[in-house]
Amino acid sequence: MATRKLGILPCQGACNVGNMTHKVALKFVDNEKINMVCSLGLPLAIPSIIDMAKANDHFIALNGCPIKCSSKALDKVGITDYEEIVLTGDFGIAKNKNFADETGMDKVEAKVKASIDKFFAD
Repeated sequence: MATRKLGILPCQGACNVGNMTHKVALKFVDNEKINMVCSLGLPLAIPSIIDMAKANDHFIALNGCPIKCSSKALDKVGITDYEEIVLTGDFGIAKNKNFADETGMDKVEAKVKASIDKFFAD
């Protein structure tokens, strides 16, 4: 049986919550079972990045705010099998321009870990 693959797509927006999505994703990516692709490569239609993304069986769209750039990037290339997490809405984290502000990041990490564990348990 082939190993299932999970992708995490952080929004990487220019704010505290965007920065946190990237930091959280990097804690879990191993480039074997859990992967990350360039979030800009999807809507820019870069074939190799789209192919890498589509090699995953499921995604976590890790969005910083209600604009949901990660979800929109996945939708743009026809990837619809994803769990959507929004830091501002799901955790009540306020969006700001203080890139060092990691308030609530521990809760985001716990949620992503639970989602990963559930995916690989199913």
